[in-house]
Amino acid sequence: MRAQKLERIKIEDYSLEILNVLESQQTISIIDSIGRLIYVNDNFCNLVEKPKKQLIGEANDILKSHLVADKVYKSLWSAINKGKSWQGVLYYKLNGLKDFWLETALYPINSNQGCQKFLVTYKDVTAYNKFQNSFDKVFSTENSSLKNIDDLILSVNNRAKIIRATDKELTRDYDEVVGFYIYDFIPKDYHKAVRSKIKEVFVDKISNDFQFENNPDKDANELYVSRINPVLDRYGDVSYANITTEYKTKNLKILKQLQDVETKYKSVLKSCDFGIIVITDSHGIIKEWNKGAKLAFGYTEKEVIGKSLKMLIAKDYLDDGIAELLKIKNASTSNKKGETTELVVQKKDGKQFPVELAIHNWYCGKERYFSAVMIDVTKRKNLEKRLQEKSKDLELFLYRSAHDLKAPITSAEGLIELIKLENIDSDTKQLVEMLSTTLSQGKLLFDNLAFASSISQKKGELNIINFEKEVHKTLESLSGLDGYGDIDFNVSINQTKRFLTNRELLCSIFQNLIQNAIIYSKPLSAQFKPKVSIDIQQLSNKMQIVISDNGMGISDENKDKIFDIYYRASNEGKQGTGLGLYIVKCIVEDLNGSISVDTKLGSGTTFKILVPNQINNTK
Repeated sequence: MRAQKLERIKIEDYSLEILNVLESQQTISIIDSIGRLIYVNDNFCNLVEKPKKQLIGEANDILKSHLVADKVYKSLWSAINKGKSWQGVLYYKLNGLKDFWLETALYPINSNQGCQKFLVTYKDVTAYNKFQNSFDKVFSTENSSLKNIDDLILSVNNRAKIIRATDKELTRDYDEVVGFYIYDFIPKDYHKAVRSKIKEVFVDKISNDFQFENNPDKDANELYVSRINPVLDRYGDVSYANITTEYKTKNLKILKQLQDVETKYKSVLKSCDFGIIVITDSHGIIKEWNKGAKLAFGYTEKEVIGKSLKMLIAKDYLDDGIAELLKIKNASTSNKKGETTELVVQKKDGKQFPVELAIHNWYCGKERYFSAVMIDVTKRKNLEKRLQEKSKDLELFLYRSAHDLKAPITSAEGLIELIKLENIDSDTKQLVEMLSTTLSQGKLLFDNLAFASSISQKKGELNIINFEKEVHKTLESLSGLDGYGDIDFNVSINQTKRFLTNRELLCSIFQNLIQNAIIYSKPLSAQFKPKVSIDIQQLSNKMQIVISDNGMGISDENKDKIFDIYYRASNEGKQGTGLGLYIVKCIVEDLNGSISVDTKLGSGTTFKILVPNQINNTK
């Protein structure tokens, strides 16, 4: 037993020495089950040219490289997921410049903590697997050779992975390229631009172009222009895209044409004075601007070129302006269509003025540029201000007039009541009743006019709404209308959140729509039962209100007029004040909601309303 113990101690000593030798001679790392590095030796740091502090806890890029063919990649990660060993050759591109082929071995390590770990060793076999990644070199197989990229049609998926490669005559396939990415054939500086272009093709379903330069040596630049054409499936979606490339190197005629185009572009841009156009790079640095911008802001070209776009934003609105610019910049990068906003900008002399601004973006080679097209909206803003003031004056006039006109009607109603107390004959009594009804309608009209003129002032007063309670109060208040008892009311309310809006305005919506449904209902008979449905459902940040009936409905010729002021459905067999639906539409619009109507003469009408929850406005 003593000899066995002594022998075991010697083996442990030798094992430590073996580990030290492996540590110095091998490239080693230890990863967890998702590929994060938890240990690296010095040789590994030298391989990837990074210190240990930057590597520990980060993903092992060698195991996650998109440059590895799918078959190899899947077998590698299948072994990791199953906790098994794996051996193979991986391709790694250091800093996008230097190529490595690494013979890689992965071994599972048992852990006392129950977490699966793997020891990974790497051997540099680049000399035996030299990958040709420049456009003037040749991929070769036993039976064929692959020429330059401009000789090929490359079919790619939405991740830019090559799924087929053929010559332009479609006579030969180059399977050795399949599984690589288009980025493998393009300098790294252009990858972001190309990725954006490919995304646009798959989203917008239209062709797109990109260009790039390649430097085979320091004394020459090769210019390439590539065309991306989408290929649609039978459902109209982009199945894949074909990329064709044209080589335009050292063609002095073409280069001169490009220079001429650039000169014409700058000439047109700078001479345009009917709009404000500012061109910036992706960091917001002004690169170009036109005559209109110079006239609007008062700066010379030398004073703005190379400066930040922030210098044009009014100081009082700087933070909001920058936030708005970033917002539409981010929106424009994901959408080719220009995003529009309004900003307050500042001239050189400090004078501020409002502009409407649209931002567009595009790539030129590897650089992204933004055009800010501005229109001075000072006159429009002044007109809007005057219009708002006139609207307030008109609302005040309408409100006061309605109240002033109600006074003589109230007096006339009092006189009518006194006449009714007198001993009058039946004909006179009938005339008095008709006069009383007319006065009541006139009073209702003035009440509606006064209410319509005060909608804008009321919307700022917020109340907590119990929809079930408000609907039943409305139904109770309308229970005295003719035909109310004949109607089958179906009320369904699903309110799951606290809801804030103006109670008086909301109740006015219920009052007018339900009242119309009652007034314009068809009479009860043995074959027909009038119905009114009130369905209210809670959406994420809105309430959906649907009020429908099976009444008279509205003809197609009058459907577009029902929200007009003083529109009356007298041609449908009933008479109203002509303000009810106009008031409903005004309320919905002032609450930033929406209203739609679906109706058919003789079959009924459905109103659908969306009212936003104002609870966020109280924070």
